[in-house]
Amino acid sequence: MSDVEKFYDEFADKQEDAGINRRHVSIDNWLTEFGLKTNHQVLEIGCGVGTQTELLAKRLNEGSITACDISSESVKRAESRLNGFSNAKFIACDIVEYNMEGSYDFIIMPDVLEHIPIDQHRRLFVKLSQLLKEEGSLVIHIPDPYYNQWVSIHRPELQQIIDQNLFMPLIIKPIYDAGLCIEYLKTYDLHANNGDYQVILIRKVRDKLYDPLIRSKSPIAKLIWKLKSFFHIT
Repeated sequence: MSDVEKFYDEFADKQEDAGINRRHVSIDNWLTEFGLKTNHQVLEIGCGVGTQTELLAKRLNEGSITACDISSESVKRAESRLNGFSNAKFIACDIVEYNMEGSYDFIIMPDVLEHIPIDQHRRLFVKLSQLLKEEGSLVIHIPDPYYNQWVSIHRPELQQIIDQNLFMPLIIKPIYDAGLCIEYLKTYDLHANNGDYQVILIRKVRDKLYDPLIRSKSPIAKLIWKLKSFFHIT
């Protein structure tokens, strides 16, 4: 057992004691804003004891959720928590190493990315790009890096075994190298009044979205774009 898995096996008690809180509700609200539907197929990475998963499973009455976590103890507790939900499936695994299958409308990472070593982010995002449907959405929720930095100095007891300050320059390149792009990013107030959390909406790069001609309302511009596409002119 790795040190990381051992940490989160022991961390499961704290997660259960905390239960569903403002952060989970806030993430659920963001998913609504980003277009989550009741029939979607969802992959949740870092499900812990299933608190966020519970909110999702209640909504996906025509869809399903696959939830994974590196901690087998956490997954066992999540399975017990959602025992009555036939639309929830759990896997104990390291998402970077595991051969995950499926195709998903939404992939969510609720306060997880900061706990995955940065040198593994490239492999992670390549895998997520492969699992994401062409029109799918990847939603990442993380602590604002300045807030996380403050916590590491003033409240280190709140930090987890790996707890990185994810400034944008650190995470942008592996996202774009994987054929993904950031469509929306917002720093907002959750527990503090100085922007303590960030939410990021990521989608697959689709070349036509970035051709200035296709964004034009001019019929001539649209005709030129169609001709370029037909004759494979760049």
